[in-house]
Amino acid sequence: MTFLTSLLAFAVAIGVLVTVHEYGHYLAARLVGVKVLRFSVGFGRPIFKRYFGRDRTEFVIAALPLGGYVKMLDEREGPVAQEEVTRAFNQKGLGARTFVVSAGPAANFLLAILVYAVMFMVGVGGIKPILGEVAPDTPAAEAGLERGQEILRVGDREVADWEQANLRLLDHAVRGEAVTLLLRGTDGREIEREVDLRDRQALLAEGQFLDKLGLQPYRPMLEPRIGAVEGGSPAAAAGLEVGDRVLAVDGEPVADWNRWVEVVRAHPEADLRVTVERDGRTLELRMTPEATDHEGVAIGRIGAGVDTDQSAARDMAVLVRQGPGSAFVSGAERTWDVTVLTLGILWRMITGDASVKNISGPVTIAEFAGVSALIGISAFLGFLGLVSVSLGIINLLPIPMLDGGHLLYYAAEAVKGSPVSERTQIIGQQVGLLAIAGLMILALYNDLTRLFG
Repeated sequence: MTFLTSLLAFAVAIGVLVTVHEYGHYLAARLVGVKVLRFSVGFGRPIFKRYFGRDRTEFVIAALPLGGYVKMLDEREGPVAQEEVTRAFNQKGLGARTFVVSAGPAANFLLAILVYAVMFMVGVGGIKPILGEVAPDTPAAEAGLERGQEILRVGDREVADWEQANLRLLDHAVRGEAVTLLLRGTDGREIEREVDLRDRQALLAEGQFLDKLGLQPYRPMLEPRIGAVEGGSPAAAAGLEVGDRVLAVDGEPVADWNRWVEVVRAHPEADLRVTVERDGRTLELRMTPEATDHEGVAIGRIGAGVDTDQSAARDMAVLVRQGPGSAFVSGAERTWDVTVLTLGILWRMITGDASVKNISGPVTIAEFAGVSALIGISAFLGFLGLVSVSLGIINLLPIPMLDGGHLLYYAAEAVKGSPVSERTQIIGQQVGLLAIAGLMILALYNDLTRLFG
């Protein structure tokens, strides 16, 4: 994965999410008769500007792409011509203003449903939820889970792959409750096991949830045969090609793909002598894995994938593809599940049951955007849906300056029968600015900690 790929994928994702969010505000404002002066994607100096419509609304793409805004006619922000007073935002009733403000986050949730639906129509590839090694002295081991068992159901929800299983298990961990798993054993019989997920602080600490649970996906024994090489990667620079079979590293034989991955991960920035077989010939290549961060530890990465056209790999793969109707239902269900899970984790962070180190900033988001884009359209759509839900939730937080802060003011107005005073709103904006700045600093700190260890 290259820096340019991550940057481009991040720009596309943020551009789509911000545009949809602001268009929600824009469309709602137009529907209730508010005049829109400017629709801006990004902040700062405009790099593109055009005027459209009867109101000559200014559409802008600005230099700083991290956000956007819709500027409406408002008497609190400048003089308004007498003939246009009725079109000012501040002159609209409480219901209309609430509708306009809430339309932005609502647009993000609708976008999530749409992209998840398209993802299911395109087809979601995954790995069967078959258990690999079960770590001792973990909730999984205490529940009696064993290698080779396949998870069929978590609670009352069936699962088809590891992504679904992980999501369902994490949801129960956030709730802090035990859950019953339906499993198919290696003998083909179905059994039930109850997993205790009540220790939220341990399970929701920094790091991979499945690791703390004690589970690992089953990894079939695959030949160390190359199936994909990323352009510009260390593998490409070393001359590794699709179809090559790795025989040895520094003279040590490589028996299977798992061993090859272990060697690469254990040697970041190290010069390796790799022996490969190509078209019946034996070649020796020099390769230096690049260092990448994994939970604060530097591991090696070369940008090469396994040849999945092997029977063991094909037997583990699943593909979930649906028609338009069922895909939209599944898209709505996935959006709901991710929303509930995200809110649960946020609440657990507030109560101290989940680590704030799980908060990610722009660096980590850009990295995930690049990885998902390289994997394929389905993975990128899943990433886009996840971030769209997150953006909708964040904007609904009751923090002044965010949409949720405005909705909080409107709730107070509905109770007291008059708008919140201008002085209170100014103080709220200052507090909100500090809160947002603190959240951004924390997210960036987490990013840099992951990046540099």
